[in-house]
Amino acid sequence: MWRFEGGRFLEAEFPLPEEERLLLVVNGKPWATLSYTPGDEAHLALGHLFLSGVVQSLEGVRFWVGDGVVAVDLPHEPERGLGVRDSGCAAGFRYGEPRLAPVPRVSLEPELPQRLLAELRANASRYARTRGIHGAALFDLSGQLLYLNEDIGRHNAVDRLAGYMLLRGISPPVLVASTGRVSQEMAAKAIGMGAVLLASRTGATAPAVALARAYGLALATYVRPTGYRLYAPGGMPVAEGILRP
Repeated sequence: MWRFEGGRFLEAEFPLPEEERLLLVVNGKPWATLSYTPGDEAHLALGHLFLSGVVQSLEGVRFWVGDGVVAVDLPHEPERGLGVRDSGCAAGFRYGEPRLAPVPRVSLEPELPQRLLAELRANASRYARTRGIHGAALFDLSGQLLYLNEDIGRHNAVDRLAGYMLLRGISPPVLVASTGRVSQEMAAKAIGMGAVLLASRTGATAPAVALARAYGLALATYVRPTGYRLYAPGGMPVAEGILRP
């Protein structure tokens, strides 16, 4: 690789993010193919199905992980609607929506979004090496890190959080941090997991903010050490004094 710096080209070495294809098979039939970063394939597959509304729990579910494939057997035959490509890099197609319910209102410290993103940055080892990958992290209500993963697709990274919750039996409410833009799909994923706070390093779309307001999700964007933008306070209702100055 060549790096242009100081008016000249310099030869350099820089690691690149990994990218492979994962085939998801449901009840013996191909369901979707995802471009992804290898690792925690079961989390990704199960989280993808959960956040597509295909799986509600692991009761009666069996799965196998092979080379480039995850096969999932469900106790029912899922409905397969029109495939929709998510507005995210390497997200693949989704077939359905998560089942959404209003998230509970809880007291949250105003510094939580900054703490979550700081923890995500500190543990994002692949980003430190490549600078070309997304990260997402799951926390309990105190801000304790439960699980973190990195993927070329921001949707994949968040899907793994849902899969981790399923496999570990973690019940909501939880907190989520992400490096990627918060689209409507990303907000829906956070609400579908029962997150009361979604903190992102970047911005949010207008439909994402509207969805967060409708379901009570606290949405913090452009989170930096010096502050952040808070949309749809939800679990962080400033007017009620829960956010302390």
